[in-house]
Amino acid sequence: MTRIQPVTRVADLMSYGVQTVAADKTLADVIQQLRRIGHEGYPVVEKERVVGLLTRRSADRALEHGLNTVRVRDIMDTGTISLKRDDSLSRLEQVMVTSGWGQIPIIDDGDKIIGIVTRTDLIKHWAKIHPKHNDLQEEISPDQIKKILSKPVARLIETISRYAEDAGINLYMVGGVVRDLLLGRPNLDLDFVVEGDAIKLADDLKTLYGGTVNSFRPFGTAKWRLDSQVAEKLGLANGVLPEHIDFAASRNEFYEHPTALPTVYNSSIKLDLGRRDFTMNTLAIQLSPSGAKGRILDFYGGLRDLNNRTIRVLHSLSFVDDPTRILRAIRFQQRLNFELEPRTKELMDTAQPMLRRITGGRLRDELHLLMREKMPQKGLIELQKRSVLQGIHPDFILSPQIEAHFQAAQTSAGKWPLPAPDIADLHWHLVLSAIASDRLLDLCERLLFARAQSQSFADAAGLVQQPASLADPNARPSQITTQLEDHSDLALLTAWILAPLPIIRQRIEQFLTEWRSIRPKSDGNTLQSLGLLPGPRYRVILDRLRAARLDGEIQDETQERQLLESLIQGMDA
Repeated sequence: MTRIQPVTRVADLMSYGVQTVAADKTLADVIQQLRRIGHEGYPVVEKERVVGLLTRRSADRALEHGLNTVRVRDIMDTGTISLKRDDSLSRLEQVMVTSGWGQIPIIDDGDKIIGIVTRTDLIKHWAKIHPKHNDLQEEISPDQIKKILSKPVARLIETISRYAEDAGINLYMVGGVVRDLLLGRPNLDLDFVVEGDAIKLADDLKTLYGGTVNSFRPFGTAKWRLDSQVAEKLGLANGVLPEHIDFAASRNEFYEHPTALPTVYNSSIKLDLGRRDFTMNTLAIQLSPSGAKGRILDFYGGLRDLNNRTIRVLHSLSFVDDPTRILRAIRFQQRLNFELEPRTKELMDTAQPMLRRITGGRLRDELHLLMREKMPQKGLIELQKRSVLQGIHPDFILSPQIEAHFQAAQTSAGKWPLPAPDIADLHWHLVLSAIASDRLLDLCERLLFARAQSQSFADAAGLVQQPASLADPNARPSQITTQLEDHSDLALLTAWILAPLPIIRQRIEQFLTEWRSIRPKSDGNTLQSLGLLPGPRYRVILDRLRAARLDGEIQDETQERQLLESLIQGMDA
């Protein structure tokens, strides 16, 4: 296994984007910042120079004494203690011991603070050099990326890395692609984090190679959409690259209250990774500068959990901050065949009531990701066992035959009487068709489905739960057509897949391939030419003519004309 060079400098451990407080601010001014970020210590600065360290312990004790208006400089640990990037780790250890500071500011040659190293960083470094840590991979090689993601994608990543290197930008690949690389699983959902201006990086790449960029300045994010021009400039065939790449500035977040959407601010890569859902998703691969290229960043034990096939949250309030992580945990558990860490299970159960406070759209979107899985029924069954579905809505109950329903869809694939639909939409129909129509619409409202989609689910449920009329051997084609006419193709496909009798499938197929396209030759213009004034009678006559066509009562235009004249005479009589 490839190893990186031993960590010997402060620069190898430091985090950029350090959070500081101003010496002349009052405790009341900074306490919210201290609470939402949650660090143990904060460098205190004056005119951009380090003048001390404010610890949470000192701040909390001052608050207990009612000293809300005291200045930071009056309760901080005074000192100009700092190190530089190239200082040795032995020097770092010595400074921590002699100063008693657990957070050491890192400064540049102009004495401006550029980062920080904490006692925790040092302890984790010691743990990594312990012999028991040696089974963990510490870097990703270019060959691994080529083998798992493909040579074209590896070339794209290398191109982006080189540009970031030339621009003096620290660039990291993060998220699911890193996790899956280490598991040997292809994943073209490429996410990059930039310690700097991510939007400018994406715009620069677009200027050089083509494509388009959509950016969102408040979050510092950009999506670079790749096109044939990008492939051509990289000397690649069209269609071998991902559709897009996501760039984000390294950032942290805090939650104003449980279940709220996060408020974000710029930070270091370490803090950026620390805001993620599970330890296995906190891993990053450094792509620039070149001296650290390929290094795996593991601040939160993600490698160990990945090797142990364990899903673990980062902190005890993770599910309270964002209860949709409960759904995500089960999705990853089923996809990767991992185990939920025992404490994580407990925290899921504790936070479950918070699901009621999540907006329907967020719940629907997270469930939609589960519906995109190959076997979403596994995750849904687990969610039902843990009472999560009922926590979303009391009527969200799976069919006892859900496994058989998904098996029927899988075994009949390729024989469907319609083109293959979006698989997630089909899975939604298979799941919701078990719920009674009157209760189903209330569930759809909870999940904020569009009206047309809700109606499609209800139509599918009606057909699946009441198949008798379609199975009636005496039912005429016109009756079947009237019953199915206004249903969506997905509702019809769901009923076809779950049909308990061959005759039902046959009827649906006949409707789709023959009956629904049959129309009488006569139309409104024909009726008007015969002197019939427009009105409700038009619909009655045309429906009767169509039924006669469908049922074989009339065979040609002459017979249709005769029936039409008879119908008009009957109405005039």
